Parts: sequence; C-alpha cells; structure tokens
Amino acid sequence: MAWDLISKEHTETGQQIIKKLATEEGLAMIKALTDEHTDGVKLETRLRNFKDKTLPFFRTISHPDIQSSLILETPLDTICTFLFGPNGRRAINLFKSTTSALGALARDEKAKDEELTSIAVTASLAVLERIVELNQGAQVIPEFTTIVNDVSIAIPDELIQTGSRSLARVRQRLGIGALMPVSGGRPIEQKSRRPVFELDQDLPGALSELGPRHDNDHEDIFDIKILPTTEEIQSPRLEYLPSNDPTKHHIPGLVGLLDRQFRLLREDTVGQMREAVQIEWQRLNKPVNAQPPPRRQKNAVRHVIYQNVVLLRPEFDRKRGFQVVAEFDQPPALKRKGAKEREEWWRNTKQLQIDAFVCLVSSTGRAIFFSVCDPTPTPPPKRKNEDEESEVQMAGYRRAYDERPNLFKHADRATLMLSPVEDNSEDVTWINSHLGKAQKLRRSLVEFPGILLPSFRPTLQALQKMSRTRDLPFTQFIAPDTQYAGDVDIPAPAYSRTPGFSFNLETLAGGEQLRLTPGQPFNYTKLREKSTLDDAQQLSTINALRSCLALIQGPPGTGKSYTGVAIINALLKNRNAAKLGPIICVCYTNHALDQLLEHLVKDGVKQLIRLGSRSKSELLQGLNLHHISKEIRPTKTEGHEKYQLYANLDIVLDEIEELMPGLRDPALWSNIKEYLENHHYGHFMQLFGRGVDQDGFQEVRGKKFNILNSWVKGAPKRITSTRPIPELLSVNLKEMSGSERSALHRHWVQQNTMELTRRFLHVLDSYRHINASLKKCHQELDLRCLLGAHIIGVTTTGLAQNLDILRRVRAKVVVFEEAGEVLEAHTLTALLPSVEQAILIGDHEQLRPQINNYEFQHDNPRGARFSLDISLFERLVHPQSGYPRLPYSSLEVQRRMYPSIAELIRSTLYPKLQDHPSVSAYPEVDGMRKRLFWLDHNKREDASPSDTAQSFSKTNAWEIEMTAALVSHLVRQGTYRNEDIAVLTPYLGQLQKLKQRLRSSFAIVVGDRDLEDLEAKGLEDDSEEEMTANQANVRKTTLLDALRIASVDNFQGEEAKVIVISLVRSNDERKCGFLKTSNRINVLLSRARHGMYIIGNTDTARPIPMWDKVITMLKQEGNIGNALALCCPRHKETEIVVSEPDDFSILSPEGGCNRKCISRLRCGHACINKCHSEPLHDAVRCLERCQRTKTGCDHPCPKVCGDPCDLKCQIQLPNIVLPCGHVKSSLACHLAQAPEIVQCHVLVDAVVPDCVAMAVNVFAKIANQDMKTAISRTLITGSAWIDVVDSTPPAAMLVQRNAMGTSHVSSA
Repeated sequence: MAWDLISKEHTETGQQIIKKLATEEGLAMIKALTDEHTDGVKLETRLRNFKDKTLPFFRTISHPDIQSSLILETPLDTICTFLFGPNGRRAINLFKSTTSALGALARDEKAKDEELTSIAVTASLAVLERIVELNQGAQVIPEFTTIVNDVSIAIPDELIQTGSRSLARVRQRLGIGALMPVSGGRPIEQKSRRPVFELDQDLPGALSELGPRHDNDHEDIFDIKILPTTEEIQSPRLEYLPSNDPTKHHIPGLVGLLDRQFRLLREDTVGQMREAVQIEWQRLNKPVNAQPPPRRQKNAVRHVIYQNVVLLRPEFDRKRGFQVVAEFDQPPALKRKGAKEREEWWRNTKQLQIDAFVCLVSSTGRAIFFSVCDPTPTPPPKRKNEDEESEVQMAGYRRAYDERPNLFKHADRATLMLSPVEDNSEDVTWINSHLGKAQKLRRSLVEFPGILLPSFRPTLQALQKMSRTRDLPFTQFIAPDTQYAGDVDIPAPAYSRTPGFSFNLETLAGGEQLRLTPGQPFNYTKLREKSTLDDAQQLSTINALRSCLALIQGPPGTGKSYTGVAIINALLKNRNAAKLGPIICVCYTNHALDQLLEHLVKDGVKQLIRLGSRSKSELLQGLNLHHISKEIRPTKTEGHEKYQLYANLDIVLDEIEELMPGLRDPALWSNIKEYLENHHYGHFMQLFGRGVDQDGFQEVRGKKFNILNSWVKGAPKRITSTRPIPELLSVNLKEMSGSERSALHRHWVQQNTMELTRRFLHVLDSYRHINASLKKCHQELDLRCLLGAHIIGVTTTGLAQNLDILRRVRAKVVVFEEAGEVLEAHTLTALLPSVEQAILIGDHEQLRPQINNYEFQHDNPRGARFSLDISLFERLVHPQSGYPRLPYSSLEVQRRMYPSIAELIRSTLYPKLQDHPSVSAYPEVDGMRKRLFWLDHNKREDASPSDTAQSFSKTNAWEIEMTAALVSHLVRQGTYRNEDIAVLTPYLGQLQKLKQRLRSSFAIVVGDRDLEDLEAKGLEDDSEEEMTANQANVRKTTLLDALRIASVDNFQGEEAKVIVISLVRSNDERKCGFLKTSNRINVLLSRARHGMYIIGNTDTARPIPMWDKVITMLKQEGNIGNALALCCPRHKETEIVVSEPDDFSILSPEGGCNRKCISRLRCGHACINKCHSEPLHDAVRCLERCQRTKTGCDHPCPKVCGDPCDLKCQIQLPNIVLPCGHVKSSLACHLAQAPEIVQCHVLVDAVVPDCVAMAVNVFAKIANQDMKTAISRTLITGSAWIDVVDSTPPAAMLVQRNAMGTSHVSSA
C-alpha cells in the first residue's frame, strides 16, 4: 500500500510514509518482513513474498524523490541502518533471499517480464547501495561480497543495465574488482605497482620519517582541517605538497588525484594566510619596542594588522549564533582625526566590512578565524498575545542596538563584532576564558581583504568527501589506475545505450526529421543542408552528443557559446526520452552564465533556474532560485517539522539568554553566589546566609558593604597561611589569609567560567543542530524547484556552495563553459555522482585558471612540477606521460576579427583557424591610417613605490597619457559609441590610473571581477565624494555609452570594435611580466573586431617567443613604428603623424587635421573650429549673433545663432497703455502687440449691489461685470483665508478691483 501511495507522486504522502516507517512501530513492521527471509523457505514462496512485500518496500524507500529528500535523510538512514542489523545479519539474510528471487524472476520463462525484473533489480541494488554506504562494517563482512558476486552472475547484463550504477558503487565500496578499463589506449608496462618517491620528499603525517609536522598533518585528507590550527601556524617544517607525477603520489588512482588537488588548492588559499599569521605571531613574541618584521614579499597575500586586541564580551544572535565583541587600536592614519573623518576613512578603505575574513592571533600562538558580522542584532520575532513579554524583549533589543560595536565612534579604540567561522568548542572555551581588559596577552587581528571563506572552503570540503565516497564518474579517463599511452575511445553516455534509443536532432536540422543512434554511422549531408552551424560546429555537436565525456576546443571568436546552446537545445529535445532530469550548465564567471542563460531564454527554453545572487541580467531576475522557491508552499509534514524546530529553538535561546550574563562577567557577585550555592553550599551559607540586596550589599549596624569584596579584602593580618586550593575548600572562610582568599576567589571564578562554558557548549550544540535541521527544511523547497527544472545555471563557486542539494537532483548531463579557465578541483566537484555525460567547452590556449601562489604556476620553472593552474580540460587534451589522451573537437571558423588581426594568432597558435567572409567586410577604423598598429616607444615604466599596495603592480605614466589621447581621438570621429572602444592592460595598477585619468571625459565601466581584484589589492581608493560624483558613470555595466576599461585576465570572452592596449612594461632588464605567457598574449590579441592599437616597448617584449613572432609579422606588414599615422576624415591626403600625447592636441585637436574647417554650418555661418568629422561638425554650436526675426516686429533675436530662438519675441517695451487706461511700465513685445490679453493688477474701489456689510477688493476688469453673477470672495477671519462662492450677494459691497480678478473682502 505504501508503494501504491508513493507511486502517485504525492510529496506529502511519501514524507509521511517514510517518517512512519522510521518509528518504533514502523521498524517492527520491517522486522516482520525481513524475518520471513530465512534459508528454509521454498523458492516459490520466496519469490511470491518478494513480489508482494519486499519489492514494494524496496521501491518505496528507493524512490528517487525519497532518496534525494533532505528532511527524509535521517528517517531513511534509520530504516537502512535497521535493515543492516547486528553485524549485518539482517541485511545478509534479506539480500541472500532477494538475490535468489531476482535470479528466479530473470529465469522464469512462463512469466517473462523484463520490465518488472529490471525494476526489481534497480530497486534492490539501490537499497543495498544505501545500506553499504551507511555501514562501513559491510566492507569487512565477506557475505556482502558473495551477495554482490551472486547478483552479477544471476542477472543477465541486459537486465542489470538500469542498476549498473548502484552495483558499481557497491563493488567500489566493498573493494571488489577494478574500475571499467579504458578502451583504445595501450597500457604502459610496469615492473612494479609499488609507488616510487623522490628521495627528498617528506611524506605527510605518520608516513613522514620525522613524524607528523603538527596536529593537522595527516596522510588522509579527510582528517585535515580546512583552516590552519595553532600547531600548524607555529610549525617550522614545510607542508607536504604532491607533484603532478602520479607515480610519486603516496596514494594511487582517484584518491591520489583528489589528495593532490586538495593539498595544492588548500596551500594556494590557506598557505599564504598561515604564513602571514605566523609572521605576526613571531612579532608578538618579540619585545614591544622590537623592530617589526619586514613587509610582505611580492607573492604574499595582502593583509592588514590591527594591534592590541581585547575581547570585551560574548554575545549571541538568534540568526548568527555565538559572537564576540573585540576592541583594538585605531590605525595610525586616524590619529588626530574627527569622528566624521574616521567614519569616512573606514568606509573608503573598505576594511573590516561585513563578512571580512580575519584571524585573531595571540602571543601564545593561539589563532582563531572569524568573519566580521553586522553589529545590529536580529530583532526578536513578534508573538501573538505576548505584548508584555515582547516589550521586554524589544527593550533589550534596543539596549543591544545602542551598545553595538563601532569602528569610528572613539578616537583611540575601535570595536567590531566577530563570529567564529568554525564550530570548535575549544575556540569557544578559549574565548570565554580570555575576556576583558585585565588579560596580559598581546593579541592582534589579521585581516585578509578580498578573501572570502565561501570561495574556497566548500570546494575543499567536497574534495574531502569525494575521497571517502569515491563516486566520481569517468574515473577510468580522469584518474586511471593503469598508465596508458596513446588515444582512447570514449563510449556513449549510459542513458543513450538503452535499447531503442536515438537522438532526435530536429533542433539542429531546422525542424526536419533527423536521428543519431550512438555507435552507428551518421549522415552529415542532411544536417549540412538545414543547420545554421558550420561544419566544425556540426561535427563538434554530434561528437559531444555521442560521447560520455566530450571536449570541444573553441579558438577566439569561433562560437563556443553558440555551439554550446545548440548542444543544450538538442539535449532538451531528448530530455523525456532519455529521462535526463535537469541539465546543469556551469560557467566560471557570472557574466558568462548570464549570457548563456539569456540566450537559452530567448530561444524559448522553459523551466530554467539560476543559482546565485550576483546576476546582472534583468531578464533572469524572475528565474533566480531564491525568487522561485518563495512561491512553493511547504507540505503539512514540512510545516509541522518547522513548527517543532522553531519551538525547540525558542527553548534553546531562552537557555542561552540565561547563561549569557554569567559568561559576560563570571566574577560578578551574583554569578559567584549561584556557583557556591550549587557546588559549595557551606561557603555559600557563610557568605550569603544572612541575605544580601539586589546589588550584593549587606547592611550591618546601619552601614552597607559589599559582602564578597569585604570578605576578599578583609582578612585578619594575624593569619598568614598559604594552603592549597583543595584544602581551602573545607576551611571556614573567616580563617583564611588574604592570599588564600584571593586564590580561592580566583578558583571560584575559574570554575564558574568552566561550568558556564560547559553548559553553554551543550546548549550551543543543540542550537547548531536545530539550525542545521531548519536549513534542510528550507532547502527541501529549493530541491523541489530544482527537480522541476529543465536547466540549472550556476557558477563554479555557486556549485561548490550548493553541492549538497545539487547532488540530489539526479542530473545526468553537465555542460561546462570556459572549461579551460576552471581549476581542476572545481571541475571535479561539479562532476556529480549521477552524471552520465559531461561536455567541456573551452580553449586551453587562452587563459588558464587563476591561482594565488606563483610557485604553483605551470609557467614558473619551480612551479611546473605542481602545475595547479592546468585545468582538467587542458590535462585531458594534452595529457602528461601515463595518462590517456582523449579525443577532442575543434571549432575552426572565426567571426570576430578582421583577417589581419586574426593572422596574429593563426600564425602562432591556431594554424587551422579560418575567417568567415563577413569579417573581410569590416570598415576601416575612422580617423586612423591603419587598423592594426604597434606604437613602439622607450618611455620607462614608473618606479614602484615601496610603501603602498601599488608596489605589487606596475604603471606607466606615458602610456596612460598616450592611451587617453588616442581614445579621445577615436571618440571624436563621431562614429563610435563609447562601448565600441575598450582599453586593455595587464596590470591592475595601470587600470586604476587609466580609470582616474579617463573618467573626467567618459562614463567608465569597470567589470565586477576587476573591481574585486582592485579592492583585494588595495588599489580601489576612491573617496566618498568621488564615488558619489561618479555614481552615474562608474560601475554601471548597463550604460550603453560607457567606455570599458579592463585587465586582460577579466576580458576573456568579450570583444569590442576597437581595442587600445597599454602593455605597461618598459625596462632595461627586458622583463615582460604578466604578458610572457602565450595564453595571455592570445587573449590580448583576439578581442578586437575592426582595429587594434598596441602601445608598448618592443625591446621589452621581444624576448618572449610569441611576442617575437607577432612583432616580426607586424614589421613585415609595416604595422609597427615609433609614430602613429592618423587620418583626417575631410582631408585624407593630409599626413598626420603623432608620437607624443601632446601631438594629438597640436596636429589633430578636433579629431581631424589642424586646418580650419572650411564647411559651412547648417545656419550658413562659417565654422570657426579646426577640421573635424561630419558628426562633430553637425554638433557645433554657432556663436554668431542670431539674425532671425519674429512675426509682427523687426527686433533681432538676442541669442547666439546656435541656440534655439524663443517662440515669441521677448524684447521688453516701456510704457504700454492697457485697455483699462492704466499704463504698464514694461511689457514683452509679443504682449504689447495684443494688450487686450494682459490683465491689469491695479486695485480700484467698486460697490457691489445689495451689499452694505463688506468692502471687496477686485480687479478692474471684474468690477465692470454684473456683480449679481457668481464671484469668489476671500473672507478674512482671524488669521485664516477662506474661499467662499456666493451667487447672490445679500447686500451691496465695496470692491477694490485689479486686473487679475482676485477678490479681497474687508468690512465696509
């Protein structure tokens, strides 16, 4: 019956059934079912029981929605653990019987039902997989191995296909056999399987001959803490770092690969932070007046140190949990600054902002990592019928708000709120025992700007988990146990090997019927006739569809994204037939992800969800998971679960609230009183037996005194004993000396602190457990949304952060864009266990993944043995010795660059690259003689300052001025909108100065990634006023008229009509810096469509082989020199050559030549400007006097010719007589021509008939009218004016009238 209900796909019913089965009553039912599976039962009875009872039960607990549910994880684990039974006996009996039943079912010729058998095999193996995963003891019980082998023998291959994944996982967990061998490659003969190590390699953990380096040095990465421990920070020994040679790993195969990726990635992110903390710890251990350690080295992580830290008090927030308020010295830059100046400094430097990552380090070496959190406490929730209690809570909240930490309030000391980033009871204990200003330890706070824990911790944790589960797909290609030489064959994805399946390719063939059957030849003729893809794109798409692991290389401009969208659309067409579930699309950057998803939405793709909050696309705002999940209603089970959890949370928070006063001040008399009452009642009675008031005072003979302080300080001088604490515990308090009383008091405080901390840790554990359960309840709604999606878009970082929920969506296909730019560790974590097909699209010849430590880079001779910046894509395309070489497809037709620009990368990197005919039709670059040119110079780069963050970047002032002049010249042509021009540079320091130089003339766009890099390096130093003034210009990537300035690394995947490049480096040492790698040079040279202009020193660049080839090609075509030829749009024959920034203002001041413009303006006047382009000429404002006149007068227009004339003549004429006889002293000409429309403002007296009570002031024009008609009167009543309408005045009124018609009423 349970299966009948669950099979109807009713979520709430399934939840209730599983929760019921996990209860004591449900487990009793399961026991009764398993007890029927005994050895003595006949096969016929066993088969009937299996069909009627066991199979429905297996299908119930193995249903995909049940298996993936977050809130059912615990009850389902309870069921599977119960099924395992004592020493696995229950599971052994159950699956022995199940195996024989499955075999009988498969052999039953009379009732041959392949579908039922396939379902039975799939469900049974899924349950067995979960049981084995949960119970590691199964690995040492031989009967489980026997069961697995019997299943493999009893069930034919064609029937076991649907359960093959579960069977493989069980075999892997039990250590049975090897992974599927690689086909096509030739194994390398090995004399021994024993790993060979370098002689000087110091292995990890207990494998080291010297023993473990510290308490965080382990041979198993699963045991390594992500953040460095105190011992690790203090350790003088170098960490174990495995090389990229698999024969030298201390663990072979997949686990060895994961081990290497984890250790190198951790060292790249955490290692440099560890070294910075270690240096500060060493400084703290030196005398106060000792010389500080030298500044950080070139490749060290940027960090900021705040000194003399004091932990003031602990706090607890209902959302953020345990927190602590820290105080430290204001930075030296704030000495003698006012509060407003301090506030502005903290805001502009962006230091210690919310979520900033910091480390507290003490002179003892203790290091605790925190994140800076919002000091505003979370307000308590509103509760019905609890007004009085709520008021008390809100009063406490307001007090907490008023006392919140503040960075700038005090001149000498700053305070902030910190939250530990790890759930470590030892850290909480240490914090609670080191509170207050009385502590003598020297402590500092080390901040790591630009580093966010969520950017690397989820990936490292995922690698750790994978090292245990070992559930990475395609392991035989990615991390084979056997070394191979040569190419290998890639099989079709598992879902496509189902009998009768073939791909429907209508979306590729323009709606025509076209089929692709994996393993069968494919006719490309029909596809070529109907498809919009070129030949290489077609071949790449077909190869991708029929490969379980597909690699597509796309040189610049060849349509990688376009091909990716075509593949995704083809997969969506076959989604139902292949039961694909959601297709996960992974991109490295938010910008690329937005572009891909927008393209899919515009193609009509439905059911698309984007993960992550950093999308800039308005089109995708409504498709964000956070937005969609709000529309999902929880089931009753989920609602009840949340209600219970919140009720438990309130209880826990109340307990914590009771403990906090004692934790904040354990020496407070009331805390000591409570401690003594509970633990030393005799001493309690001696001190407090006579009673004390609410302040701890006792009155004796009319005088009040503090009972506790009086006892500590009031010892008789005659007593001088110094007994130990254990003895003092039984001594009368009055018979103790002063030193004994102080010692015992300290003991009470210490023990009270320990007791309170112990109780607090217990409650804190409950709080964290409840919060984790609440998170699962919220994620359950997210999961339901994702399971209904056709496309899930996510960045590599977002995927790592949401890995737990994405593992549950059962996605069979994952598509990677920018795969060559993604770290292998990130790609590995994105290969979810359910994935049957991975399509990697990228270009290993463009940018490699970005890492922090130069010592791990492939192009560094010292870092080549690590090569952490080699992506999985590149490793599979160009494998090192011993790894199989996977086939890959290449796109060949570029549609971006003019042929002469494309030739620079075709001759150096892509010999097969072809030009689409459309690129040859690009127009010339307006204002320039050549569309491609290198302006060679020998102006030296700027000297690096020694005391700023810019010392780690490079700038060149001459190139900045030259770039600004060239960009201005191009814009003056009037044919380029600003977004058509982009300025690129390899250095952030140069980018910052270019931004400052150009933003006064242009709206500047700096991409998000460049902004993050600038801030991380401390180079984003705009003041608040500058930021406000440029708010409309800077950082708005939606501006259509904005000039884009970017670093080379953050411009991959983008393009512009004209690219201006500042190479920066120019030195006698001929050091080329960042642009010494072909990958960066490739990206730099392949962004331009119509034209590209390079400003740089060829002597500095020429030592680099690729630059040498490029320079040679440019010289052969005459596209290099020390002067740049401009072209006047009107006088094309005029020769204009510039070699200095000032030459532009002299020779081409308006974008043309330096002749005077000879064309007439539209008004007919001569143009007084220098020669310029037609659009600029049309925009010239004529400054001659306007000669146009108006109808009815001959007055000349007083404005300049270029300004629009007034519609009517505004010349003022004197003494104009109005029709009423009054004279207007001054009137505009057009009014003087029609005086009858002018209202006179002169007041006159008039008598209103039938009104004797009031005198009314009216305008002359109204006084001549019949006063019996309706008039508007304004009565004066006190100080108020009241408008009254009266159609028949009762008596005569005296009226003062004027030309405006307003009535002023007064007494007659």
